[in-house]
Amino acid sequence: MTGVTVIVPAYNEGPGLAGALTAIATYFASHDAAYEFSYLIVDDGSTDHTHAVAEAFARRYRRVRVLRHEENRGLGAALRTAFEDVRTELAVVLDADLSYSPATAMQLIEALETDRADVALASPYAFGGSVLNVPPLRRLLSREGNRFLSLATNGRYATLTCMVRAYRVAALRRLEFRSDRMVAIAEMLLCALRQNLRVVEIPATLEWSQARRNGGRRIDLARIASQIGATVLLGCRYRPALWLALPGLFPGLLPLVVVLLLAFRVSRATLAIGTTATIVVQYTSLALFTGQITAFIRQKFNQRRRYRSNGVKNSGLNVPTHIA
Repeated sequence: MTGVTVIVPAYNEGPGLAGALTAIATYFASHDAAYEFSYLIVDDGSTDHTHAVAEAFARRYRRVRVLRHEENRGLGAALRTAFEDVRTELAVVLDADLSYSPATAMQLIEALETDRADVALASPYAFGGSVLNVPPLRRLLSREGNRFLSLATNGRYATLTCMVRAYRVAALRRLEFRSDRMVAIAEMLLCALRQNLRVVEIPATLEWSQARRNGGRRIDLARIASQIGATVLLGCRYRPALWLALPGLFPGLLPLVVVLLLAFRVSRATLAIGTTATIVVQYTSLALFTGQITAFIRQKFNQRRRYRSNGVKNSGLNVPTHIA
């Protein structure tokens, strides 16, 4: 029987964690004829009762291990701790507040088997996926961040930042990611693509509970800016051609260069050379970006057409895969 480790990172999850863990275990118990499930909960330095709830769950159910960070280190660090302790053939990661249902996790596990995949992604931004009850700003940042990262993959995948995924552990051991924060999720997937691992994307529904929506953190502009910067840097590192496209997206580059040159009181010849060079760089950059966007749109159009024709999963390739 195939062993599956269900990984649940948790940080200050509050009273809702007990119900979520019970719901997860109850759902997977209905599939224990095909798989042997074990559970790995990583308490990432919680200051509430998260650890006590996890330990109580471990006393009630078999094959449960609880790991703990003494201080909060971030989602990437929690996943790294979990992955080092996995002892089964397959692993699946679920969020502690069940923004994605256990049924979605089961689809991902089955996709590893039916599609002979190394990684299976839950994707609310793929055709057939949906996002419900997520605050507008959070949804906007998530969607646009994923669009940029999708552009870095030439449109092969729609969602790169969702941690709800299933893995073959043999493939998981090959994934390297440095970040301890949320950007580690995308970093792992881009590492998998660089190694030509087989990745499939399953349309899924992301739905926040009303409790999570009401208890959302205040807007932290510094944190948002940091995440945007990390996302852009990661996408450009994976696809260096994006660096060349960035100057073309800065509409004020030419007047800024002219103002700087005038401020330094350069000669007319230097001013002309600087202005000409800036125009050439911007238009070349725009041409490169236009080419990348065109390829991206073409890939998305092909994916939409395949999905509408027979509802296929996305394997990141321009070929049909199994029926979803």
